[in-house]
Amino acid sequence: MGGIQIETTLDTRELVKLLEQASRQTVNALRRSVDRTARAARKDAIRVMAQDIGVPKSTFSKSVPPVRGSTQGNISATWTVSKARISALRVGTFQPVLSELRGSYSGSTFKLTGGGSASLNIAKSFVMRAPNGALLLMVRHGGDIKAIYAAAPKTTLGQDDGAPRKTWQKVAERELAANLASEMGAALAGASLSPIASSSDD
Repeated sequence: MGGIQIETTLDTRELVKLLEQASRQTVNALRRSVDRTARAARKDAIRVMAQDIGVPKSTFSKSVPPVRGSTQGNISATWTVSKARISALRVGTFQPVLSELRGSYSGSTFKLTGGGSASLNIAKSFVMRAPNGALLLMVRHGGDIKAIYAAAPKTTLGQDDGAPRKTWQKVAERELAANLASEMGAALAGASLSPIASSSDD
């Protein structure tokens, strides 16, 4: 007499779909957390950078493009600070002496913390209009004529002990923890999440 074979079959198609969806939502939650954090930290860092230099943030807006968001295969968000030349006349006072465009200059880049003093006192200087219409503070150095600029955004953010860098790190740490808790909670609760659309970060 032959044996009895009992077979149990599990239809895993729905389970696989649920697992795949959970995986997608988890990745999206991580991406949203990282992207939101980078945007918030960038916004605060730029505000402090402007205060640190002593100019409106619109002065160097072109040198700090929006955050480059994460991708499905790379959960990291980045933003850059490129070179920006800000005339020293934006952060100091030019006092005409010999003529309207020749005199002395006194100014500062208004460091909040770190980076050392950036005060400038130039007894002999003159003002010159650049091809783009901007007024530049000029000095003679040996046989050369050089333009004097305020601290660059890239310089202020690059200082480990400077206010912009400290702000970036503080906001990033705080926001990442909060965003992870919120986004992961939503994903685990079954919410359908999508990556954050690219937009202006200002």
